[in-house]
Amino acid sequence: MAVVAYTLIRTEQQRVNELIKKLKKFRFVKEVTPVYGEYNMIVKTETDSIDELNLFVYNELRRTTDIAMTTTMITAKISEK
Repeated sequence: MAVVAYTLIRTEQQRVNELIKKLKKFRFVKEVTPVYGEYNMIVKTETDSIDELNLFVYNELRRTTDIAMTTTMITAKISEK
């Protein structure tokens, strides 16, 4: 089962367009959307496991130039019984 997560990213406003182009090239990134507010964009990712997501966030995403802060939220799987 795929692990879907959304990461809120804060960067400098003048870096948003460049960063969006860069992030869209990452293998696990499915969508990048600029937003207003405390964060500048939301990145949707899809990995095969929590471990893979962890490696991606820490070894690729957070090491990307121009990213000042991230907050990652993993989607919940709610079973209907």
